[in-house]
Amino acid sequence: MTEEQDNQVQQEINKAINFLGQNKFLEAENTCLKIINSGDNADAYHILSSIKIYQQEFEDSIKYVRKSIAINDENPGYHVTLGCAYSAKEDYESSVTAFKSAIKINNKIAQVHFYLGESYRKLKKYNDAISSFYKTTELSPDHVGAYLLLGVVYQEKKQFDLSIQAFQRCIEIMPDYAEAHLNLGLCYLLVGDYENGWSEYEWRRKLIKKSDDKLSKEWSGQNLENKTLLVTDEGSDGNLIHFIRFVRELKKESCKVIIQCSEEAKTLIQNQRWIDKVITSDDYPEHDFYIPIGSLMNVMKYNPNHHTQTFPYIDVDTDKKGTYDVDQLNVGLVFETDRNSNAHDDESIAPRLFKNIFNKQHNIICLDRYMTKETLPDYCNKHVSYSNLQELSEVISELDLIITVDHLVAHLAGALNIDTILLLPCVPNWRWDMNFRDTSVWYKSFRVIRQQTPGDWTPAMSKLSNHLSGFKYG
Repeated sequence: MTEEQDNQVQQEINKAINFLGQNKFLEAENTCLKIINSGDNADAYHILSSIKIYQQEFEDSIKYVRKSIAINDENPGYHVTLGCAYSAKEDYESSVTAFKSAIKINNKIAQVHFYLGESYRKLKKYNDAISSFYKTTELSPDHVGAYLLLGVVYQEKKQFDLSIQAFQRCIEIMPDYAEAHLNLGLCYLLVGDYENGWSEYEWRRKLIKKSDDKLSKEWSGQNLENKTLLVTDEGSDGNLIHFIRFVRELKKESCKVIIQCSEEAKTLIQNQRWIDKVITSDDYPEHDFYIPIGSLMNVMKYNPNHHTQTFPYIDVDTDKKGTYDVDQLNVGLVFETDRNSNAHDDESIAPRLFKNIFNKQHNIICLDRYMTKETLPDYCNKHVSYSNLQELSEVISELDLIITVDHLVAHLAGALNIDTILLLPCVPNWRWDMNFRDTSVWYKSFRVIRQQTPGDWTPAMSKLSNHLSGFKYG
């Protein structure tokens, strides 16, 4: 190829790069294909690979960038793109190999060490992840992403002091980094530091895109006598049920209470006689003050260790209707947490692990919304479907015991003061204070069984079996 032809190809490559930078993927792709029709070109294949990552066509991305590497395996950028494609398709073992290849060529690129650390984190190879993130900060001292994930990894290792330090370092570098503040707050709450925890938890509001143009003055502790308080929803029915106890406390000040909630929660919330009005849209009625439901604890300076809690704090018709067998232990069971949760895989438990837990004395009622008749385990006698929280609460109120992962059912059972065994992963959600090994500071009817080793539920199942054998009911 002549020098002039080389220059023409390079001009086309630059054109494709510009198209890519403007998210004009079709134009970039056509330009690269035109180049390749005249002969293989590593950069053209690399651009095509990047386009396919954006389009979530990961196998094609891998195919193209491997062609780049076949032409020139000394370009670290090609190996990085390969690693990113593998990461995107959640093949983290392969992404580790690719990122290591890039580092072997050039070990001075901070972002590659960061990518490698994230792949190790996904594989739960936490020590390797920590090493990679520290290498990132060595090369780039102000790399807030590396400090953020160091905090996350240290939390997974139950090294909470180091986790807090890493999040604090993030905030030193970027004081308004909302995600770092929120993670710091969640870590504080997990270790029982409620004063600092609630304050940092307020940063979640920076991450929630919600207009407050139609809202009045925010409540920050003002006297509510003869006032109307609007409590706004934050999109989680679990949080709604957990936090609504604090609204009930405020009702003692003779204020009117308006609750915003989901359609699924509406009937249950309307049935709480102390609530004056329920809305499910952003068409807010007249009110004196408003507050997001998750901010109540910060304003009230609430520490569950220092306040008396009353149970049940959700009211449903709890008269037994004879639906279930009085000669058996009627157990509601949930295996799987919300599939939209980032912690879904850690918090959920495979149904097969419960196979030898139950016997003929147990009447197992599956409350798992994701279960179907076809997938229902043979030890479950019934699958109960429900369309809203009122129906679910009525079912729960008739059961002797709930066994559940971290799920909305747990909050409803706790609010209704139903005996509950909560199965938690090694490092759980922020609300399950690590200072309480076998109980919950939030729900007095709970027995908590905590996983000891990430990914291994076998000892927890043994504890569950032992607890069931001694459970008294009736």
